[in-house]
Amino acid sequence: MYLNMNDNIEYQIYIGFNDSQANAQIVKEEELEDMISEFFRRKKIDFSLMNGEGGFFHQDGTFAHEKTLIVNIIGQQGLDIIKLAKSLSMFMNQECSLVTKSSLKTQLY
Repeated sequence: MYLNMNDNIEYQIYIGFNDSQANAQIVKEEELEDMISEFFRRKKIDFSLMNGEGGFFHQDGTFAHEKTLIVNIIGQQGLDIIKLAKSLSMFMNQECSLVTKSSLKTQLY
């Protein structure tokens, strides 16, 4: 039942931990999490971080499996999500990052 629930948007940015040239994890998970958390705290933007694991095909066709950080942002936060995802990709030396956008209903209790 969606009584009194608010329409909202959810963005998720998936960023892998493996360096694209070294094909290995260079940046520690805690280092990236701390950097992202500090950025959102300074900007006062609602967020959550989740650790995951996934597989995907590189642009050259090889399959990769790696640890992944998932940045979850709910609501219009006045933030350029694509620019943030590109910056994270550059920092982590990734070929790319994945951004998803979903409509959802939210309610705080």
